[in-house]
Amino acid sequence: MSSKAEIKYVVFDLFGTLVRFGGQHHPFRQLLKWARENGRQVRADDARNVMTVNGGVRAISSALGIDPPAEMVQEIERLIKIELSSLTLFTDVIPTLNELTALGIKIGICSNLAQPYGAVIDSLLSDLDLDRFLSYELGAIKPEPKIFESILNHYQCDASECLFIGDTLEADYVGPKSVGMNALHLVRFGQVQKHQISSLHEALERRKIITEAQRV
Repeated sequence: MSSKAEIKYVVFDLFGTLVRFGGQHHPFRQLLKWARENGRQVRADDARNVMTVNGGVRAISSALGIDPPAEMVQEIERLIKIELSSLTLFTDVIPTLNELTALGIKIGICSNLAQPYGAVIDSLLSDLDLDRFLSYELGAIKPEPKIFESILNHYQCDASECLFIGDTLEADYVGPKSVGMNALHLVRFGQVQKHQISSLHEALERRKIITEAQRV
């Protein structure tokens, strides 16, 4: 490994990593439930389609082959607004991101989410300079290689210079590791193993450890 290698970019998952729900109503599950009750069969790619359409409830419904009545669309939009209003940041988020920024580290957010939920970035993280790698904008979801390759292409960096952090093992650890990125699995509750951290504060120290190891 190059002696110049070091962590210059840290990319975070969003929900469960930076942001927590106060309450969940699963609006798109309700849409799919309504569709199933009206004769549409569940499809293996339903969840992926929900998260890769760059549009609101109507556009997502159309991509799913669903034509809900206006009142159903309004109800789904109402539930999304309720969920968005319940979202808050974990207490370690702003201190960690501020310290990374002060160190000159570029910060990104990479998330699997339906387009309406992207609003949370502007409502809770608008004061920070963040790069966005969102499933509905990229047309891919974690752990598909395309979404991680989009990060590397954006930064024009070597995978060894990028650290990915998130709370879902397959999507946020196995996925980025598969393209050569460094990764840490965030486990906020419970015992942690070597590749895991229990808070974002630990990410700062682990970044230093990874960087020092890469210089050897």
